[in-house]
Amino acid sequence: MNILFFNRSFYPDTEATGQFLTELCEDLSKFGHNITVIAGRSYYKSNQKFFLLKKEKYKSIEIIRACGTVFPKRFLILRIINLATYFLSAFVGGFTVKEKPNVIIALTDPPVLGLLGYFFSKWYKAKFVYSCKDIYPDIGIVTGKLKNPFINWLLKKINYFSFQSSAKVICLGEDMKKTIIKKGVNENKIEVIHDWADTDMLCPVPPSKNPFRIKHNMQNYFTLMYSGNIGLSQELDKLIDVAERLKENKKIRFFLIGEGADKKRLQKLVLDKILENVIFLPYQPYEELKYSLSASDIHMITLQKGLAGLVVPSKIYGVMACGKPFIALIDEESEIGNIVKQFNCGVVIPPGDIRNMIGAIKQVFDHPEMLLEMGVQGRKVAEKYFDREISSKKFESVISTL
Repeated sequence: MNILFFNRSFYPDTEATGQFLTELCEDLSKFGHNITVIAGRSYYKSNQKFFLLKKEKYKSIEIIRACGTVFPKRFLILRIINLATYFLSAFVGGFTVKEKPNVIIALTDPPVLGLLGYFFSKWYKAKFVYSCKDIYPDIGIVTGKLKNPFINWLLKKINYFSFQSSAKVICLGEDMKKTIIKKGVNENKIEVIHDWADTDMLCPVPPSKNPFRIKHNMQNYFTLMYSGNIGLSQELDKLIDVAERLKENKKIRFFLIGEGADKKRLQKLVLDKILENVIFLPYQPYEELKYSLSASDIHMITLQKGLAGLVVPSKIYGVMACGKPFIALIDEESEIGNIVKQFNCGVVIPPGDIRNMIGAIKQVFDHPEMLLEMGVQGRKVAEKYFDREISSKKFESVISTL
């Protein structure tokens, strides 16, 4: 089968969407399919210089690079320019694929790619699948970043059209499926395929043998880690507030690992508050990820109130694969909340509830046996339900039945 993907982020990008798509394409290629991805330039490796399009190959995967701008993402107008320039270049790239696709899959980076998926499904007489990683404009409205009524109206229309015109809609969780159904989409065309962890690559590393833990002097502290996108919807200010209130306990440290639109502001906030217990580190190479994720005592997962059902923080699966527990500041009825209820591998605190978050930290600080129990359980659950091979095979099964 010839499969064409549209998504701005792809190898060698470090963003979660790009990493998951890269792994999925690798697996589909191993299953015998011919894969082409129309991707953009990386935000974090933006020294690529070319005009309009550039063709590359990664393993057996054909890549058509669409020349979009890579302005800083903190300002909405610059984000719109980035996404618009990628969209236009990707449209041109859609006419240059080597093999006529049987299936065209549009993701949501940017959230208007369903239009390209639909157009080229008609052009090539192929099936169109809409793989929904997040739901816009809903996310922008909840976070307060999208305030223009016309843009919100337009994105709603585009998103609804993408849902209705696709042969299948793939989403990340049952909570997201419920949201999509409420938008008038037939539930029979919606498939839930979770993001995942490669449980062979991401596995527990004993503290005494963990070079990352030793390098950053973590063995002498109780460490809490946030690892992932340091963006505008994670509400990481709350973690800084917690760190400030716990600064008198010299045995507790917070590690924030990653990049994103809000990182510089948060770094300045930490400097202004003179917090010596907060350490920022850059994204870690994928091959080193098992060491960084295994290094902390417990992980922090945050999501702004109201975003449940619109996005699912994918970092949870890598954390569980590395045998680590987590505290999630997230709506109880979210996908992560349901995982915790079902499997007891973490703690859920309502978004913004700093008092109970501090209480949860103090509880696990005083009772380290809780960390071990939740971590062991998380590893078992990751292997059984959220392994990379499970999701890749389900994805192949869905598109093979079209």
